[in-house]
Amino acid sequence: MRNKIWLGLPGSEQLLPDMGRRFTEEDIEETRERRAANGKLKREVLYTKKLFKLNYNFVTNAILQQLKQLYQLGTSNKLSLKIEQEDGSIEEYEVVFRPFGRSRYLVGNQWFWEGISIELEEI
Repeated sequence: MRNKIWLGLPGSEQLLPDMGRRFTEEDIEETRERRAANGKLKREVLYTKKLFKLNYNFVTNAILQQLKQLYQLGTSNKLSLKIEQEDGSIEEYEVVFRPFGRSRYLVGNQWFWEGISIELEEI
């Protein structure tokens, strides 16, 4: 099964853990719209970009540290996102990494994190 996703500085991307991960992809458009005198809608699509979302049900503290490190790298650098497709090919995007929230819970004496939702927006 192909399901690999890498993120990081170009040329040194890190494989993201797939444990409990859900991945979604959507297109976002920037448009210019206006109505003509006859009431007809005129619409011009200026550009279309991708918005990727990684949702983790739960992660270990080590995985959270990896995600936080990648976020820090992205605060002053463009990040490279690589997504393996079903046929084995790799699609690559330049993205920005948006801040993300998380909730902590304890199992015994080990910390786990849940409710992590990461947004990566194509540049």
